[in-house]
Amino acid sequence: MKIFQIVGYKNSGKTTLTSQFIKELSKRNLRVASLKHHGHGGLPLGIQNTDSEKHRQAGSVISGVFGEHMLQLSSDDWQLAQIIKIYEIMHIDVLILEGFKHEDFPKIVLITEEKDLPLLKQLSNVQAVLTTLSQNIDGIDAVIFHRNNTTELIQWYCNLLGY
Repeated sequence: MKIFQIVGYKNSGKTTLTSQFIKELSKRNLRVASLKHHGHGGLPLGIQNTDSEKHRQAGSVISGVFGEHMLQLSSDDWQLAQIIKIYEIMHIDVLILEGFKHEDFPKIVLITEEKDLPLLKQLSNVQAVLTTLSQNIDGIDAVIFHRNNTTELIQWYCNLLGY
């Protein structure tokens, strides 16, 4: 399973770009999956006040609920490596991580404002930058794409992945 990340600050376009990648990779008959980091604090919507959450609070190591083609798991012990193993069981070809900035998987970084530039120095394994800035971005060993060229970025990265 190939894994890459799409990272950037809130409202930078991560979800839109992730969706575009999913559509393109799916057209190539690949099994594509995504995992979004809920980095805004608190529980993701839909978890609070559920029976499965009551089970977790009572001491269940993992609590799950399944229905209408949806599986929801909650645990106090999740680590990204464990979650990735669940995706591997599903025979996924490509996993796109949205967020998880400080993990070391290959990254596409979205930069929308000049004040976002320091993010590039904080991250590892940056492969590409998608930006709205018209200036050159110096000191980064990555391919730079303008926000209007998302199709070009997706094609370039699919080629890099071997798809």
